[in-house]
Amino acid sequence: MTYHAAVRTVAPDGSDDVREVPVAGADDVDELLSLLSGEEVYTATVHEGEDDPALDVQIHESWGYLLYSGDELLAYSVGDPESPALSDVSEAQFPKGSGVPLETLRTALVEFVTSGGGAPGSVGWQDALTAHEG
Repeated sequence: MTYHAAVRTVAPDGSDDVREVPVAGADDVDELLSLLSGEEVYTATVHEGEDDPALDVQIHESWGYLLYSGDELLAYSVGDPESPALSDVSEAQFPKGSGVPLETLRTALVEFVTSGGGAPGSVGWQDALTAHEG
């Protein structure tokens, strides 16, 4: 099964551009993470089809951020309490403390694309509807 990452980049003229990248296993995840580490790339949505579970992924500084969207769950990753919120630089509005180490991000992405699209068990999850409360 091959998933696709819709990778959002900033085009030279400043407009958004989206390109599809196939993601089927660990090597593809490594390529995706390398791409996401670039300055002109800021987010990717990994999914098999439009109506299937999706994983929004973003790298900011030394942190990886995840938002899982599936029938049973809409949740942010539970990360390091010191990781910053990305409310100003992300459409996903990742809250403070949702950033995980990059190796954990890699593990979760590999798990997602090799296990049928379920919420990766390698990270904890916090309900996205209540994560910004408090």
